Amino acid sequence: MTRIEISRTLAADRERVWRAFTEPNEFVSWFWPPRFQSTAELDARVGGSWRLVSEVAGMGLSGVFAAVDEPERLVFTWRWDGEDEETLVTVTLTPAAGGTVLTVVHERFADDAEADSHLQGWSDCLDRLTDLQRTV
Repeated sequence: MTRIEISRTLAADRERVWRAFTEPNEFVSWFWPPRFQSTAELDARVGGSWRLVSEVAGMGLSGVFAAVDEPERLVFTWRWDGEDEETLVTVTLTPAAGGTVLTVVHERFADDAEADSHLQGWSDCLDRLTDLQRTV
């Protein structure tokens, strides 16, 4: 099994960053590029499901929340539409001077190529979140 870990320090408090991951309108504002015209459904409770879709890009992904410890930690499964592989994501929010340290651990990849692809994807997503941190 392969895993990736990526962190960013954001100039926003944990509660605000938490909402960026748990409120559909906020989530779609940064996760994929705006040109994807994404839509999301998020039921951020243990056993609740989540789904992100871009008809424009022809892709979607979904999962189930395994842990919801507001505003510190989210754990959820991750499955791309049309794929059998299910991976696991853990998002941790730690208070820091002037903001929050956001750490994403994504694990259970079948191989290094999949992990590398997701590392690039998460980097792009989190860069957009950093860009939006003044409004997130």
